[in-house]
Amino acid sequence: MKKYAYILLAALGFASCNYLEIDPIGQVIPHKTSEYRALLTEGYFRFPYIDSKALTGMLSDETDYLYDGKLYSSNYVALSHNFVWDYSSQMHEMPYETYYRAIFLANAVIDDVMDSEQDSAESKEQIMGEAYAIRAYSHFDLVNLYGKAYDPATAATDRGVPLSVEIDIEQKYRPASVEAIYTQILKDIEQAEKLMDVEKQPDATLSYRFSLNALEAFKARVLLYMRNWQGAYDAATALMPAYALADLNDLGEKGEDNLPWKATSTESILAWERPFGFSSGDLFESCALSDEMLARFDKATDNRRNYIKEAVKRDPVWGDETPLGYYIPDRSSSDRVSIRIAEMYLIAAEAGSYLPAELDNARTHLLTLQSKRLKPEAMEAQRTKVQAMNADELRAEIADERARELIGEGHRWMDLRRTTRPAITRVHEEVTYRLQAGDSRYTLPFPQSAINNNPELNN
Repeated sequence: MKKYAYILLAALGFASCNYLEIDPIGQVIPHKTSEYRALLTEGYFRFPYIDSKALTGMLSDETDYLYDGKLYSSNYVALSHNFVWDYSSQMHEMPYETYYRAIFLANAVIDDVMDSEQDSAESKEQIMGEAYAIRAYSHFDLVNLYGKAYDPATAATDRGVPLSVEIDIEQKYRPASVEAIYTQILKDIEQAEKLMDVEKQPDATLSYRFSLNALEAFKARVLLYMRNWQGAYDAATALMPAYALADLNDLGEKGEDNLPWKATSTESILAWERPFGFSSGDLFESCALSDEMLARFDKATDNRRNYIKEAVKRDPVWGDETPLGYYIPDRSSSDRVSIRIAEMYLIAAEAGSYLPAELDNARTHLLTLQSKRLKPEAMEAQRTKVQAMNADELRAEIADERARELIGEGHRWMDLRRTTRPAITRVHEEVTYRLQAGDSRYTLPFPQSAINNNPELNN
């Protein structure tokens, strides 16, 4: 056991959290299998599950107004630098260190859980498999924030992020190539597949944990980003029989508990993150949806428009509400979503659009999802429109559908940077800011605090 490594764990601290329902393990060096489960649960908690996706909403074309009345003033100033892509003056840094804390804890479990004293019915292999999955998921987010978007032609030489697969306090963490990061992500997924024995978590209280199904869904996402169309298509379609799309025309007996972005939904595959929440309140209470984003929803035919609300300002004393004239997703900071089956339909549709033999199926997957979102009277015209599309037109429709379906869930920024990297213009405090088409700011610079701690990041 690498005891020197666990000295650092004391600095990370063991914290209890209602969300993860974890009790502190009460010691620095774990010995029992149950203690490694607690250590891994701390890894789930140390992952930036609140702001990892919420903050990217400010960067994309989803939003076009930052309202300071909902944030503490210091947070408003800090967040506004990200809102206008002014990373050189970044005051509220995008997640970086917290990803590596989660990876550190995952590595600690990978190193030693198999030598632990078995004191629970849970298999050591399942715990170890989840640790590999956490490590892969964290590296994936990191490389898609701080590395270039995956391009098969240049990935071998494009700068990625530091790769952390072992605990070595003397290691120099220089950025690896984008290709090296993705290669390791796929290796970790493969290792996790061999180890896990839980196909699907049994209920919403455990849905933050990886399962074999969540791993397969994550693999579909990774392969889509790598432009491995056949692999992404196969992984996504394999999961469709196991999960039911929520029908926004009729939510059934579960009612609002079946809304797609809730952990209790029949769509939920992995409900780990809270992309709608932030430490000082709901981020989307402060970021207005852009007119461009709102225009994607047909208010008369798209049921998802019912879950976008006008923001209000509440009187702190009397509780009176004043409409503010801008709109936000109608979500709660208690909603949890990381991966759901609707994303698999969208992945299958996008990947299938690049596969001539699957083009008709790609249209079908898109229309199947839309039939659960649009009002029945709108579907005949929608089917006619989609069936007439060629591959390029279909991909444009899928991109718009991803924007509608996954609104506020942290996908939009990643989708823009992996595809067209369009220009974005916004006005903030009467100053116009522009992100140019193909702008280098689609890749975030390493936070200054990280550079201060590790000058090797610049090498």
